[in-house]
Amino acid sequence: MAKYRFRKIKSSLKKDDPGKWYGAPVTDNRLNTRAVCKLVTRNTTVAPTELESGLNLVCDAVPDLLKQGNSVQLGSLGTLRLSHSSDGVENIEDFNTSMIKDVRVIFTPSKELMNAIKDGLTFENAGVTANGFTFASVQDYKNYEVTKREEGGGSSGGGDRPEIE
Repeated sequence: MAKYRFRKIKSSLKKDDPGKWYGAPVTDNRLNTRAVCKLVTRNTTVAPTELESGLNLVCDAVPDLLKQGNSVQLGSLGTLRLSHSSDGVENIEDFNTSMIKDVRVIFTPSKELMNAIKDGLTFENAGVTANGFTFASVQDYKNYEVTKREEGGGSSGGGDRPEIE
């Protein structure tokens, strides 16, 4: 089950706007390559080290393939391609490659991958993050807000409790 946590985001353009609550994704674990290889080869005749070696070979080859101007499709996972920005010039003769900057790799997931992810996807609330603190639930956050108001609210009357956005 995918998790989300509420975060309040204020618009930098509207200083008096109190902001809106958004559901932000929560990542529980970061699985390394070895762990993924063990998981996906559990009920197969492929050894985890064989799969890991294959993935390492692909990872070693991708940079050169992208540098050659290719996009690289990784099966039904998706496609990798290079992208960049550049400074602009009035006269085309004034452009040189030192003006190219912010080189990055763009991953575009395949339709098959996205459909597989979305099929049966459910979400679970993992709490609220406000002003650098994480509350386990919306109710915990609301209880804190009530307590803060009863104690005088704000950063001056609330003891050692932080002010929440």
